[in-house]
Amino acid sequence: MHDQIKDILFIRSYPKNITISPSNRAVLRSIIRSEGVTISYGRHNITFLFPGIGKLQKSPSKNIIERINSGLITDVIDIGGGGALDPGLKRGDLVLSCEDLPYHNKILTKVKRRPEMKNIVQRLAEQYNSRFYEGKILTSPHVVTKREERKYLHDLTGCLMVQMEHCWFVRRLQRYIDHTAFKKLNFTHVEVVADEVPKNDSLSNRILELYYIVKYCLFCNQDYLGNLKIDFLKLCLK
Repeated sequence: MHDQIKDILFIRSYPKNITISPSNRAVLRSIIRSEGVTISYGRHNITFLFPGIGKLQKSPSKNIIERINSGLITDVIDIGGGGALDPGLKRGDLVLSCEDLPYHNKILTKVKRRPEMKNIVQRLAEQYNSRFYEGKILTSPHVVTKREERKYLHDLTGCLMVQMEHCWFVRRLQRYIDHTAFKKLNFTHVEVVADEVPKNDSLSNRILELYYIVKYCLFCNQDYLGNLKIDFLKLCLK
């Protein structure tokens, strides 16, 4: 599959252990700069760009736009941590998106996806002793913590998980690049369950699940998601 993939836009922060000399500066640049951080990885150039929070999304840099329009960037990859909407999901489960649904109007942005990625993510789940799922993922502008709200959104949309960035970034990207180039882009979106549906809506349970998502996605981001990104790329591009 690596012969089909050229450059990659990875819309998450830079995983510092991907290089021999870990760089905290590169992590920071990937978060604050509109051009992100680009590295050479094997025969590919990978640009790590933190998209934003909620609906506050970055506009892609001129360089990123030109590389997509020219066909140099063929894939957009997003691996993050989110909250379970399905009560059956457990912390650490991997969910590969088949559809991404925006919270406000439930209208899908249709994108091209590589069918081969399912096998890659399944192998990644096995490597991490995690369970694999494929299903819809919801993009919300706010943190969803309450059990009843999670169950309601699961029943309403059929989404397995919720997170806060993906759809908003995809729509912003779509506004800046050529229509034909957008249709050719391949999107892969994977979320790891960082917090489960709480057993009840007691304050202690909600605080506990909020603690897990902050720990997973912020304080221990490089240990959890950073290593997951690197192992995904190893499987995907070997």
